[in-house]
Amino acid sequence: MSGLILAGLFLILILGSVPIGIAMIASAIFVYVFISDIPTSGIIGRMFYQVQPYTYSSILYFIVAGTILSKGVLAKKLLDIADAFVGWIPNGMPIAMVIGCALFGSITGSSLATIAAIGGIMVPVLVDRGWPKAKVGAIIGSSSILGMLIPPSVPAVLYALTAELSVMRLFLAGIGPGILVVIFFSVYIYITGQKLFTGQKFEKPNLFKMVQSLKNGLAALGVPFIIFVGVYGGVFTVTEAAAVVVIYAIFVELVIYREIDFKELAKMIYQGAVSSAVLIFLVLGATIITRYLSIEQIPQKLASQALEYVHTAGAFLLLANMITLIAGCFLEMSSNILLLIPLFKEIYPYYGIDHIHFAQIFIFNGFIGYMTPPVGICLFSVTTMFDIPFLKVVREFIPYFVILIIILILVTLYPQISTFIPNLIMGVA
Repeated sequence: MSGLILAGLFLILILGSVPIGIAMIASAIFVYVFISDIPTSGIIGRMFYQVQPYTYSSILYFIVAGTILSKGVLAKKLLDIADAFVGWIPNGMPIAMVIGCALFGSITGSSLATIAAIGGIMVPVLVDRGWPKAKVGAIIGSSSILGMLIPPSVPAVLYALTAELSVMRLFLAGIGPGILVVIFFSVYIYITGQKLFTGQKFEKPNLFKMVQSLKNGLAALGVPFIIFVGVYGGVFTVTEAAAVVVIYAIFVELVIYREIDFKELAKMIYQGAVSSAVLIFLVLGATIITRYLSIEQIPQKLASQALEYVHTAGAFLLLANMITLIAGCFLEMSSNILLLIPLFKEIYPYYGIDHIHFAQIFIFNGFIGYMTPPVGICLFSVTTMFDIPFLKVVREFIPYFVILIIILILVTLYPQISTFIPNLIMGVA
């Protein structure tokens, strides 16, 4: 009963436009003081202990690095790479935009930065070439989730910390689903383009252009190299790699390309610090709720009820997908991770579900939520940034939403999509 009171009060505060972190803390303290007999004396100490691990600083580093790199010239260089490799395909430019989002995501880990940087360059170009603006907006808005799916991914870091999993293993788990998104989106765009512009034919690939684009964009590709080679090679921990990425980003933009100055750099670091502080505040709020749920053994009670009524792993995954997809429509990813994972991680092991497999299912659902109202960060960002009527964008988003649901089903049914690469590189956990 107390759990329902906690959930109800939290929902009321959210609907009343109270910031999520404050809503978490306020609803939890209310239940502590007026409903349960749990002493409040240890709350502050517990909150401090939760965010004390230095791994949390990697969130700040990745956000700051993404902010710096998204303001420079690397987006253009990554698009040149993508265009060189797929531009010879009929309607290859919008496909290059999808691949550009994936490459840019491997640098920034941010969907909004991807929309602003890649979309800011490509949307005017494609509109000039005759593509309807709403269709282009749907492509960039849908593809921008690759900015968080392809590692490094801040949500993956937060999930790993919350569920006590390997950050690097979760990073690697996002590659398989990310590749599927690129392939499925590219096929759909090719079919759409053939209907819009008939008579286009394949051209001969330009190997010189490919090599030249890689040479010019070599600095951009240094970020994923640092993360994967540095961490897997045992040179860095994930947190140390994140710090090195910040130094590398500053060097590339400040010294090599000289697109930003020290004054702009200070602003970017400040923006990254504020974004990180907001995220840590959510962690603090979730810590209080998680402590209450743990003391009252609510996850264990839910687990026993789930085992009583849901008898198979398939049925549980169907239920988990429905819950997570709906939650993603109303709350952003970080809040969903902090609120739901403490409950889910007590249940899915009973069904023999792999930790990394469930993590990718959960995270992928959250990304789909970025495309769906009422939160729909990517959806609303596209309408605002590129001045496209909301209903037109929604109509063009629907095919991509359907594609993502199909990929979600595949990721759910075939764990190897998520687990193959982590197991191949890091061994079976």
